[in-house]
Amino acid sequence: EIAQCLVGSEMCKETEIEPLLVTAPYDEDEQKKPIHLSVHDGQEMDYIISGTLKFQIGSHIETVSEGDCIYYDSMNPHGMIAVDGKDCKFLAILI
Repeated sequence: EIAQCLVGSEMCKETEIEPLLVTAPYDEDEQKKPIHLSVHDGQEMDYIISGTLKFQIGSHIETVSEGDCIYYDSMNPHGMIAVDGKDCKFLAILI
């Protein structure tokens, strides 16, 4: 059932869960700027598949890498950028 939901079956539409496979491209210019923050309804869990992500929620900044997982209320301003010279791929699950 989980695998079906992850590939976009009708089961996913009946739940309030939206899984997204995201690639945050590494951008040297972004490393020198404040992280762009956004908000949206619900909660979010991000599981890092590969690469490293600098993640900001409010004024708190963490660096997460392959195998790490973060969970937060997405009504709090949040944003992320890929760091360490390569893209970061992660599974974002919006609840």
